[in-house]
Amino acid sequence: MITAGFCDPVLLKMPGVSNQVGRAGSSLSTLPGCLGMLLLALLPHSAAADELRMKNGDRLTGEIVRMEKELLIFKSAYAEEKLAISWNEVDCISSDRNLPTEFKDNEFLIGRISCPESGMAQIESTLLGKSMPMPLSELRSVNPSTYSGIFNLGGSLNSGNTDTRALNVATRFQVRTRKHRFTVDAKHNYGKANGVATARNSSASLKYDFFAREKVYTYAQSLTEQDYFANLNLRNTEGLGMGYQFFDTRQLSLYTEAGISYFNEDVMVGEDKRNAAGRWAVGVDWEAVSKRLKLFHRQEGYYIGSSNSVVLRTEQGLRIPLFDNISANFEVDYRYNRYPEAGKKNSDLHMILGLTYEYAYW
Repeated sequence: MITAGFCDPVLLKMPGVSNQVGRAGSSLSTLPGCLGMLLLALLPHSAAADELRMKNGDRLTGEIVRMEKELLIFKSAYAEEKLAISWNEVDCISSDRNLPTEFKDNEFLIGRISCPESGMAQIESTLLGKSMPMPLSELRSVNPSTYSGIFNLGGSLNSGNTDTRALNVATRFQVRTRKHRFTVDAKHNYGKANGVATARNSSASLKYDFFAREKVYTYAQSLTEQDYFANLNLRNTEGLGMGYQFFDTRQLSLYTEAGISYFNEDVMVGEDKRNAAGRWAVGVDWEAVSKRLKLFHRQEGYYIGSSNSVVLRTEQGLRIPLFDNISANFEVDYRYNRYPEAGKKNSDLHMILGLTYEYAYW
């Protein structure tokens, strides 16, 4: 900062200002120094940056976007696109701003990250001060994403001897914190052949998971379904239960769930149904070939003891990344009802080919 005392002599030769400090000569000789100091103060300073040091000795400066599921996303000062770096290749990180950091023992701190020595990290919190140095391998996440999701669009169009159209739209939106996870799913299928509708069904669900432990959670779920060609005007299912998250990494996510649910089924023709049911669910996402191939499977089933009935729905398929966040998507949806309405089949199979857009808050 420039002090008033240092620059006061330049005022001595200004009209109307008395010579109270010194001679005009000293004033004039001080003027270039003051101007230089002013220019330095007004020039933009280069902002501090996060720093990344690799095990092979390379250094990068820029911005730590996040680290989660053993993958560090880093925005370099020298490249427009973000870099995806394996966490195992990182030797040291430091940040010039406060970042939320979670350790594998569930400790959660917010502060600046420093590198006291190779392979170690230390968090300096405004409230708690400096933490003990911890190995980088003990960090679970740094600045984890707040939300993520996918958007699927698929369909087909044929004309000529056969005039058919099909459309599939689906989305999944998820918000995840250390203890909480909210998931919203929605899907709509529509098909038409020679001007006559052949498929029209929709589903939407809202689910909340509370992680009492790292892998064990309880859930509450609401599911709504509609299928015109299955005589289903509206089926609403509410349920509670427990789940276990076996894996939750970038390469593999696997969970199972079990609980109880209550059906409220409104049919177009026939008698409405209301029943309690047992529920199970399984979900897996597997990056079989890194950055080349993703496989997924999700199933949800209900067993109604009073009628010995089973209702099942599954989604499985693969995604092949094309560019940025866009992937080619091939999916097979299967629906099964052991005791369908009179005149209806007990299963439906729907094949979907389209594109998937995956997004996340970085």
